[in-house]
Amino acid sequence: MKAKIKMLLPGFTGNMDDVVIYYNSKLNCYVTRRKVTPKKSVSTKRTSEIYKFAKRINLSQAWKDDCDAYIRAYNAYYRKQGRALVSWPSVWMKMMSAQLKASPELNITELTREDVMEQNLPCRSISTAIDAGFLANVKDSDRFTQII
Repeated sequence: MKAKIKMLLPGFTGNMDDVVIYYNSKLNCYVTRRKVTPKKSVSTKRTSEIYKFAKRINLSQAWKDDCDAYIRAYNAYYRKQGRALVSWPSVWMKMMSAQLKASPELNITELTREDVMEQNLPCRSISTAIDAGFLANVKDSDRFTQII
């Protein structure tokens, strides 16, 4: 079931029964979605490990700035095709999911920033992830070289 609203009140954001409404500045539109509370399950284990890894290695602000620039370039090119990225966690998830698929022997719970650099893993920067095919190619992709 999709959440629907018949008429949007100008400037309204927030919760209304089982619907959440908010303005997304990167997509330049109001988003209406059903309010859900995710349940813990086995399928969310890998996702939580990927985000715990990001928190554990404390991603650099320079990488996050590169990520924002990548999102702007990605949205400029792929928005016409109905695809858009919103924030750095979506890029991080996409990149790390592809990394784990390419090298299933990696143990992300014990991986450190130094291990990533020593093993020259493609997830060390956005540019190397694009070259490895983990992320979609965008214009001037070689400028996203900041290390995680």
